[in-house]
Amino acid sequence: MTPRHPMPPDPPPLAEPVAAAPWRHPQANRAARLAGREVAYRLERSARRRTLALQVGPQGLQVRAPLRAPLAWVEACLQRRAGWIVAHLQRQAQRAAPSWPEPTPALLAQARADLAARVAHWAPRLGVRPQRLRLSSARTRWGSASSRGTVSLNWRLVCLPDPLRDYVVVHELAHLRELHHGPAFWALVAQALPDWTVRRAELRRWALA
Repeated sequence: MTPRHPMPPDPPPLAEPVAAAPWRHPQANRAARLAGREVAYRLERSARRRTLALQVGPQGLQVRAPLRAPLAWVEACLQRRAGWIVAHLQRQAQRAAPSWPEPTPALLAQARADLAARVAHWAPRLGVRPQRLRLSSARTRWGSASSRGTVSLNWRLVCLPDPLRDYVVVHELAHLRELHHGPAFWALVAQALPDWTVRRAELRRWALA
């Protein structure tokens, strides 16, 4: 059987996603028991701030508070948001932290050939005509699309399983017709990939940074 869209051989696969450990921020200076979990967080104070701000990232929980806010008030706010905080920390713990290979000229050429073949396969099925394919090295997103028809795809996609590569390609090509994430956009994605929710959930396990 002829492959759907023949491409160069894949690079050696990355190891399975390894769970991160965001429960203790590397610069933690406070700790609290939230929803049954011990969470060590970074507390920063600012004279300009008037409200409490919570940020959950790969390193853990960071809290920004007004300079003169009583510690008891800060801790009470954390307890009110304990469920939200723990849910987001658990999500971070499930994300992958792979060691990406060096982007050598050979690997970048392979990534371009692979992704170009996928774009050529999916574009007519979505009824779009991308004007340009650009390789990206972003550490915050897998891809993007512009109103001028430029599709940017992260070269690291070549290291991921085929279904995840196709999901990102379809996602960005769909943006050439629907420049938003509304119902019409997701309906278009679903036409091409009925199991897109499964693929998106799996992709979230792989962290770019």
